[in-house]
Amino acid sequence: MRIIDGEALFTIGDCSAYTGKSIQTIQKYDKYSDILESRGEARLIPKPLRINGQRLYTKEQVKEIQKFIELKKYGVMAEFNRKRLGKRGQDIEKRMKAREQERVRKQEEKNEKELEVALAKVNRAVDFKGRFKRLKKDL
Repeated sequence: MRIIDGEALFTIGDCSAYTGKSIQTIQKYDKYSDILESRGEARLIPKPLRINGQRLYTKEQVKEIQKFIELKKYGVMAEFNRKRLGKRGQDIEKRMKAREQERVRKQEEKNEKELEVALAKVNRAVDFKGRFKRLKKDL
């Protein structure tokens, strides 16, 4: 903890100890948040005060980071991690796209089959109506 201008600021190590995540993980969250902010999107964790290259957080910011960690959903960091992994990340990205295309193709096939079944039921109903018309005429 550092006290600057009478305000207690926590280092990334202090934040790490409080949240139970490693220093590298919190640094990764901050780097990805910087990328998101440069795109105009919302940050994942609050922006730290940087003094001499050191990330410093207020008590409220540390609590926000803890809240983010508790509520973080699977896949939030996927884009960042794949870019960080280089060639392996590109291979993973290709596999993910192929899986998504396969899933979409299967969904389309399923929708077509459901449509065929529904149309077959309608066609059967039409045939029965034709049969009943003939019976009504005889009466």
